[in-house]
Amino acid sequence: MSAVDKKLREAHFFLRKMRERVAMAFGDHEEFDFLLSGFLSAGRSLDYRLRHTVLGYAAFRATWDTQLTQAEAALIKFLVDDRNFEVHEAGSTRQQAEDRIPVAGTYQDASGTLTVFSAVGTPAPEIIKPTYYFNIAGKRVNVLEACAEYHRLLERLVTDCHVAGIA
Repeated sequence: MSAVDKKLREAHFFLRKMRERVAMAFGDHEEFDFLLSGFLSAGRSLDYRLRHTVLGYAAFRATWDTQLTQAEAALIKFLVDDRNFEVHEAGSTRQQAEDRIPVAGTYQDASGTLTVFSAVGTPAPEIIKPTYYFNIAGKRVNVLEACAEYHRLLERLVTDCHVAGIA
């Protein structure tokens, strides 16, 4: 199970880095896509490792899946499918919007500092910061929220394997 646990930690690493990248206004926003790809691949690889290294996992997983809520099962399917789009087709289906942050004085985050000097009465300039979302069953879902829930489900899967004694 050490290889499975390592994949779970790898997924967590990419999730943490995605959170850090989203919090930054400046820099290379394409990094978010690299991190999302890594997260999706690590999550999928965790299941593959269980299938190929844990005797009885397939039967356990079939039963485990029946205990998921409809929303949990749909999220897992969506992110597995999105990983397949990312790896085998044109990339993740994630979409992008933007937050506009007015800056009066100074704006600072981990990516840098912006100080604005302007005449009184001049509209504040704005930093345009990307936000990312999935369209899941017609609903706009924040990518970080979807990935965090997927990671919680992966943690639960691994824990349940340990509790069941198959791992």
